[in-house]
Amino acid sequence: MYNYYGYGVESMQITVNQHYVPRFYMKHFANIINAGTKKEKVLISFYQFKDNLLKNNIPTRSVCSEDYFYDQDGKIENALADMETKWSMALRNAIDDNIIIDDIESIREFVVYQISRTKAMLSHNREMAESLMKGVLKQQYGNITDVDVVNKSLENKIQNEITPELNLSVVKETIPTICDLKMMVITNETGMRFITSDVPVIIINPLGIQSAGLSSVGEVIFFPISPWKMIIFYDAKLFNQLSNRICDENIIEIFNQYQYVSADERLLAKEIEDFNHLVSNEKLNSKREQFHKMQKTSIIDDGVGTFVAAKSRSVPYYYNIPILRLPKALRKIPADFRETFPREYSYNTRLAILCQVYREPDFIHDKELIEYWKKQQMYSKILLNYLDNYWNTPRKDCIITPELMKKLKTVPVNAFMNKQR
Repeated sequence: MYNYYGYGVESMQITVNQHYVPRFYMKHFANIINAGTKKEKVLISFYQFKDNLLKNNIPTRSVCSEDYFYDQDGKIENALADMETKWSMALRNAIDDNIIIDDIESIREFVVYQISRTKAMLSHNREMAESLMKGVLKQQYGNITDVDVVNKSLENKIQNEITPELNLSVVKETIPTICDLKMMVITNETGMRFITSDVPVIIINPLGIQSAGLSSVGEVIFFPISPWKMIIFYDAKLFNQLSNRICDENIIEIFNQYQYVSADERLLAKEIEDFNHLVSNEKLNSKREQFHKMQKTSIIDDGVGTFVAAKSRSVPYYYNIPILRLPKALRKIPADFRETFPREYSYNTRLAILCQVYREPDFIHDKELIEYWKKQQMYSKILLNYLDNYWNTPRKDCIITPELMKKLKTVPVNAFMNKQR
């Protein structure tokens, strides 16, 4: 008998305490006592946001874990444990500067699994599903009198259906999405250590300032693998070759700030002093609060219908990272006007941008909004010129006939995007 991971499920050991951040990963940030012996202790320091709690040298076996987090029959936990053997070896090789091609693919796999397996992602998906279902119920039945009963029933349904197993079931389909991203191991040559968290893998996009998707132009994924090493996957068609060494503490601080903002319940580090100064940073705490509010799914009722605005758990590009320098043409676009599109070319995507470039603002009556629209048109044109080179757009797709131009100037963007070529 086999589960969907391809591993046998009979006669398996059942682990009660199940980690959503693996112990082999945390070990690289830990202090190890009696290494390699039966008395070995792996101790890590953490900051817990909820209680404003600093803890030093806590065993990793009790950090980033819950009893039966994945399952009670051991199928998922044991399948992950089997894969963690190769992931652990790949990260060890990366730390030791001894990486091979197979390690790169193992790390790519680890990244997508780690994004999907955290407690934060589970909570995010449950909240999104709950908001969506509440929106549907409101649209179908209007105001519900017995709200508490309905909410409790809904909560139970979400808990039973949105599970770690469901999150992990789509991972294999997701991995190919990042296969075109280039991987690099970066060495920290400063005196400041990298920190990590219970959401160690960070997704950002310097081109799509407010949003990032794994398939987007300009995508960047990074996570520290030790206090002195970090792995980064990036869109090499957009960014120039990155340096594999960082000698500026300010850049290390920026990467650590992203960990602070993205973390769910805990920051993790070798020593408390590695993140102590971040805890008291008011501006950083404000960004963190802003980010976590943004993750909430919005329900908008305009009187005609109910719209649900769901957000990914990628982090907005709050802090400029000097090693991620946009091409000169794209640096002309102010941050407020930057946006990103899929790395894979499609004619409909190009049509959507053409709508932004040529759509007449005759539906706008506010002068300031008209000026904003005109700026958006100008910057969208710059972006499209760049993307045509990025995509290697077929020449025939660049032809705008008089009939097409008329549609571009008048047809609503949403309606136009849904048209097939």
